[in-house]
Amino acid sequence: MKHLIYCTVVTGLGVIALSAHAQSFTPGELAVLRAGNGDINLRLKQAPVFVDEFDPAHFNDSPVLTVAMPTNGPKALFLNGHAATEGNLTRSADNRWLAIAGYAGVDLLQFPGVPSQLNVPRGFGTLGASASSFALVYCSSNSWYEGANPRGVVTDGAGSFWGCGDLHGTTYYRAQPTPQPFEFKTLLNTRAIEIINQTLYASLNTADGLDTEDVGGIYSFVSGTTAVPLPKDAGCSMSLVVPSAKGYKKTAGFDLNATGTTAYVADTAAGIQKYVRTGNDWKFAYNFKIPQVIPADINNAEGCFGVVADFSGAKPVIYATTTEGWGGANSNRVVRIVDTGADAVVTTIAQAGSTNMVFRGISFTPEVQPAAVAK
Repeated sequence: MKHLIYCTVVTGLGVIALSAHAQSFTPGELAVLRAGNGDINLRLKQAPVFVDEFDPAHFNDSPVLTVAMPTNGPKALFLNGHAATEGNLTRSADNRWLAIAGYAGVDLLQFPGVPSQLNVPRGFGTLGASASSFALVYCSSNSWYEGANPRGVVTDGAGSFWGCGDLHGTTYYRAQPTPQPFEFKTLLNTRAIEIINQTLYASLNTADGLDTEDVGGIYSFVSGTTAVPLPKDAGCSMSLVVPSAKGYKKTAGFDLNATGTTAYVADTAAGIQKYVRTGNDWKFAYNFKIPQVIPADINNAEGCFGVVADFSGAKPVIYATTTEGWGGANSNRVVRIVDTGADAVVTTIAQAGSTNMVFRGISFTPEVQPAAVAK
């Protein structure tokens, strides 16, 4: 008999109150999701989750701050650090929250095995500027990516959440008035999801689109032919925005500038691809190949998983997590690329310190919303 497991959760974006001595993220730095603590074997397929803060101006350095997600009890959240697709990290549309998806509400390794194949609840949580602010927003064993890999989630910061994963594609959740998540029609198996300039985007790799004859790349949402920036209707479908160039089939994370004219896409086998829009057409510009630091015969892959870009300067600065590792994406790196052209230098910011650690999603640190001014 199948036993359903339900969890006590925090609805909305409620957080633990800040104490006078609470540690906080520094605005403008990097937030990197890490699976594994170095002790638990990632081949057990269940790993504790951390968010590490790095100063993007310092190379081969230790984290400025590390925040651990709970691993036991009803507010626990962990993921399969050995899975090639789990572990996206996003920042909310209002920049106040990081959002993380995974397996929730039970103790780490309470039910041994691959969690995507177990009746372990799926869920997601948010983390604000305070290191003590983690909140498990949703947790259930029978509605959100049941029987599948929960890959990521993003929020508008106002109570709406969109998820990506396999089997169930892209989903929507809001505690009120629709407490049960639903799936958008068409396109299964989305890889990453982001809100950029108040528009929701999701990525698809080439293999995911074969059954529906869709191509890999970055998609937005439409109702019929009308663009829907933040879809909340199950009838919305997905529309191709940036098609992956021929030869780049393993699309994962992505980022776009606010004007929608430059895109960077991570390919887990190839590196980072740059695309530029002229008029209504997106064109492939070039690929950043990632120099390898592990012998080829034991390396996992030569690409990137997560990517985020700083578009504030004359030359965009790209930050990414790599996919090399010993037999899996373990002991991989966080890298930095100043976009000076196809031959730009790739610099290592951090290296995971063990084959039982892996960097996955990457974003910028959450910011505290300024206090309202009394009128």
